[in-house]
Amino acid sequence: MSDSAELFLQYVRPHWRRLHAVAGGYLAQRDDARDLVQETLLRAWRAFAPTDDRTYARGWLFVIMRNVVIDWQRSLARKVRLVPVEWDELTEIAAADPCEPLASLPALDEERFRELLDQRLVAGLDSLEPVFREVLLLSVAGDLNYREIAEALDCPVGTVMSRMARARRALREHLADFARSDLRRKEVRQ
Repeated sequence: MSDSAELFLQYVRPHWRRLHAVAGGYLAQRDDARDLVQETLLRAWRAFAPTDDRTYARGWLFVIMRNVVIDWQRSLARKVRLVPVEWDELTEIAAADPCEPLASLPALDEERFRELLDQRLVAGLDSLEPVFREVLLLSVAGDLNYREIAEALDCPVGTVMSRMARARRALREHLADFARSDLRRKEVRQ
């Protein structure tokens, strides 16, 4: 393996799980998400030039991934959508070799995934406008901070902070509606 390839793999390995988690949030079908990660890594490899004395920030791969999604949306009119994943897919152990293209790579521990994938939360996330859902996805599944999200979305940090606040507020309101309806149902039963 060439030195460039080895350096590229050293850069990619720490981000492997997050790439798969974010890809799963962008695309509804598991195979499409795998294709997204593959295309992201292919484009990253083509642009990778370790001899240029460039540094590659953590968000660089997510910028590429987002650009791939935008390209696909334009050409195929795909809809960005967050969907729940089967529980057994979340608990599989990641492949020992991160280069394995079909490795199942959970981004959060089981308890946090169980909380995140509650049907009410999924419905709440699905109800968000795509720009708000995207910042939540990059923050939670991508583990990016505001600055890195701003870089990935090519917008100011203030915009990311505003979108995050609005996304949280909308999600809180959506979940509060579910809680109120649950209380009403329990009161009717009693």
